[in-house]
Amino acid sequence: MSDYQLKKYLMNNHNKIIMGEEDIQSLSIIDEDLGDKEIFLTGENHGVKANVELKMKFLKYFKEKIDFKYYLCELPYSTAYFINMYLETGNEDILKEVYTALKGTDAWNKDDYSHWKEVYKYNETLSKDRKITIVGIDIEHQPINALKFMKYCLLEKNTHKKIGETHNRIINNIDEIKPKDRFVNSKKFKIFFHKLAKDLKDREIFYRSILKENYFGFKFVNQNLLNMYEVYEGNNFNGIRDNKMYQNFVEIHKKLPKGKYYGQLGLSHIFQKSFPYVNWLGAALNKNTIFKGKVLSIAYVYKNCKYLYPTTWKNYISSINTLDSSMAALEDFINNEYTIFKLNGKNSPFKDKLIWPIAHKFPKDGVTTDYFQYMILIKDSDAMEPLNHNNWQQFLL
Repeated sequence: MSDYQLKKYLMNNHNKIIMGEEDIQSLSIIDEDLGDKEIFLTGENHGVKANVELKMKFLKYFKEKIDFKYYLCELPYSTAYFINMYLETGNEDILKEVYTALKGTDAWNKDDYSHWKEVYKYNETLSKDRKITIVGIDIEHQPINALKFMKYCLLEKNTHKKIGETHNRIINNIDEIKPKDRFVNSKKFKIFFHKLAKDLKDREIFYRSILKENYFGFKFVNQNLLNMYEVYEGNNFNGIRDNKMYQNFVEIHKKLPKGKYYGQLGLSHIFQKSFPYVNWLGAALNKNTIFKGKVLSIAYVYKNCKYLYPTTWKNYISSINTLDSSMAALEDFINNEYTIFKLNGKNSPFKDKLIWPIAHKFPKDGVTTDYFQYMILIKDSDAMEPLNHNNWQQFLL
């Protein structure tokens, strides 16, 4: 297909996204694909300021159009639990406490922190039966938040005077794990949670009686602490991690009342076809008989943007350009800050060939729409704003 034919198709299948407070009509190009879908995924490269603006835009769009219930996040279960607690109570101290463990991660920025405050305000406008619930499907990357959650589960229904011997033994073991030990290379940490996993299995009835409705979460977080070791110590980080994320999603989905999902994840997680050695989350979902054909993926690509890369010691800001320079047909569409392209329309070349607009993560086979069905071109976005390493809570006051 010539550049002219490709450009002609794109001309008839794109729209400028308007970032007005209430406007969602600029996303109406997606409307015809909503009917038979249940999981809607947008995929980002982390650290770009535009990401936060877009995910709030999509959150409101999908809420109005399909009344999704579950906000799927690239977060551990424990972190999502506490963010849900914040959304229910409005107590920002809970959110601050969660963020203390996120230093050095992609979430360590003012934009994402402010996003949760915006979600809270939006959720407050919804009736009780329509409120959004956060669903965290990632492994437990931050053991500190996982330990806080497990301790909370043990103490929530019990006063210090009433807790039994098993409670005390687990809490004491958790408290003995010093902050400096809370890393994936801690043998003591790993041994403790292997023993706890066995105990949870051998004495399930007992643990159900003391943990009550927290039993699932407690066991789930414990397992994802073990999954953390498997991912970080394995020889296929992406492959193992996405498999764990998929398994986590399936387990949580079984427990939740019926509802649709929207989530913004790292770009590769939303791909609906596997790469060599990596069965991405989106691909695994699309192979599941329950979800096959019910996932819609929207990929973000960047032109002349910047991104934040935080570490525990220093924050770095660099340029990011993921739009493939060979895609000359797209040059006419880079004047807008945000442009959405429908790739699965009538007579789309993206349904017939592997036309790959992303300058990395190259797939080996299939056609473009096997991987994602829409693309958003983001132009001239700044990087997210980092939280201060030493006095970061001053920003939150």
